Amino acid sequence: MFKKLLSRRSEEPFFLIAVLLLVIIAAYNWVIALLALILLSGAYVLTRKNHDERNKEISQFFDAISRSVDQASTYAVQNLPIGIAIIDMESSLCWANSVFRDWVGDIDNDQKLDHIMPNLNIDKFWGKFGYFFEHIGSRYYRVVYKYLQTEAAEDDNYLILYFEDITETETQKMNCLAAVPVFCDIEIDNMEEVAKGMSAVQQTTLWTNVNNCLVGELTARDCFVRAYGNEKYFACLSRKALNALKDDNFSFLEKIRSIHTVNRIPVTISMGVATLPEDIVAKGLSNFNELADKARAGLDLALGRGGDQAVVFEEDGSPHFYGGKTRSVEKNTRVRARVVAQAIRELIDASDLVLVMGHEREDYDSIGAAVGVAHMARLAGKTVHIVISEQTDAIQRLEDQILDYPIFKDLFITAEAADAICNNQTLLFIVDTHRPDMTVAPALLDKTERRVVIDHHRRSSDFIKKPLLTYTEASSSSTCELVTELLQYYQEDVELEKIEATALYAGIIVDTKNFAVQTGVRTFDAASYLRRCGADPEIVRELFSSDFNTIKNRASILSEAQIKDGIATAICPREIKNSTIVAAQIADILVNIDNVEASFTFYELADNYIGISARSRGEINVQLVMEALGGGGHRTVAGVQLKDRSLAEAKNDVMAALHDVLDKDKEIEKE
Repeated sequence: MFKKLLSRRSEEPFFLIAVLLLVIIAAYNWVIALLALILLSGAYVLTRKNHDERNKEISQFFDAISRSVDQASTYAVQNLPIGIAIIDMESSLCWANSVFRDWVGDIDNDQKLDHIMPNLNIDKFWGKFGYFFEHIGSRYYRVVYKYLQTEAAEDDNYLILYFEDITETETQKMNCLAAVPVFCDIEIDNMEEVAKGMSAVQQTTLWTNVNNCLVGELTARDCFVRAYGNEKYFACLSRKALNALKDDNFSFLEKIRSIHTVNRIPVTISMGVATLPEDIVAKGLSNFNELADKARAGLDLALGRGGDQAVVFEEDGSPHFYGGKTRSVEKNTRVRARVVAQAIRELIDASDLVLVMGHEREDYDSIGAAVGVAHMARLAGKTVHIVISEQTDAIQRLEDQILDYPIFKDLFITAEAADAICNNQTLLFIVDTHRPDMTVAPALLDKTERRVVIDHHRRSSDFIKKPLLTYTEASSSSTCELVTELLQYYQEDVELEKIEATALYAGIIVDTKNFAVQTGVRTFDAASYLRRCGADPEIVRELFSSDFNTIKNRASILSEAQIKDGIATAICPREIKNSTIVAAQIADILVNIDNVEASFTFYELADNYIGISARSRGEINVQLVMEALGGGGHRTVAGVQLKDRSLAEAKNDVMAALHDVLDKDKEIEKE
């Protein structure tokens, strides 16, 4: 239209000039002027006709162009190299281009996309814009979402999704991550104990079989493995190979255990495995020294948990455990005990103050070991105190008898008093636990860097950081047994007070259930040494004696116990005194019933805690069950304390953790 007007305006001056000329001619000869007017009129009509036809053709041309542009736009939107989908607030598909349908497959309008897109969170994305990643079928997408607000009601607004196919990039990324190096530190746990009594030929044959099995399994997965030292290996493999080993639950640990030995003792190995975190790989950074140190730390953790397992530090830095199906093998040699005893003596001599603490809510093993360590400090002429918690009901009888001795008048102090006198030069012993949160006074760990850990529990991931000295033996019956051995090598003229020897003896009695479980040759050696030092079994019997009401309460709890599928459970009422001791006794009784494989006793503690005592005959590893809930212990004896949980919730948590452990064992047996 604009062009028509412009064309008309350009012709008007010519016609005006022609009209003026006609007027001038008419003044001289009107006949000629009339003829000229007729000719001019014909020329004008003819010109206007041609002009209108030309404008019509131009209009048709522009209409055709416009239609072509619309068709091209529609084609471009439908066939862009990205998928486009529009959904409503119910995640129902309202419209999608052909590319999206080709990628996703046959999909109907009004079908909800959250069924095929797990990461589509409509409540989180509605009204916003951003992006997320999605895996649909065999392809990977980067999905940009934008909120479309219309002038209608909110129900008529939409969310537009733009899909970018990044499958090739993700595939290359996964291939790179699969090739990331993984370091393994490997050690045969018990070759010395297994080979004892064998001939040289039998020892060589055994080592060859173990070596061939280990190296063969790893090289079959394209791993580099080399032996160094005695019974130690170092391996480097890819993350792809590590994932295959994890999916296989490190089944070659079972193959090594099944190797025939003359004395029927299975050979076991331990592994520490470490890999670089994904964010470090993405930045192109690598610290192989740190990776090797972490693999070594994993091996130490596996050995501290009794061996026969692999400890894998995952990408988030947390350790995961595989294996650990066999009992810890007792070490016959006492060389380490002698070396540790001398190291402890040097540390005590270099200190002015010694503090000893165990775990909160002390038991006889904790307090007995603390008394033994305190005796070492007294032999060196050092000031020593034992830090005790407020919940000492379980050991109140022993505590009272110790305080009857004048020399032990100031032996026990509270956590507050210890905090006031502790400094960076104080030597702090932690006995019968290695977890910071389970100690009597966790704040003391931060006030001094001079720390010594003595424990017999299987090592967990949250170990006390950077102790000067660590003496942990998962194969030992109790911490009192370890301390007793240290006393024998501390110095020659060790003379224990009667109550000190009795306290150590009581700790061994409790943890071995009167020498019935977790008992070895060294256990009896330690007990006989304590008897020679004056340990009184009569005092121990009095410590463990129960009044008539306790017997009645125990019988009442047993009458309410339940047994299902070989698992026994019992609950101690809140009003029961010394519930910790009673629960442990109930768990011991229940596990000795025919067809019972494991028992769990639940009891209430102060500060809204639920305590659990777990026992097993050996087939079920209750230590793994309790560890899954934040506790620990041994394969047959373990426990945990849960905060802010009801008895019913605690029971459900235990059963869920138990089923997880049993399911993993079944998967390994099937393989």
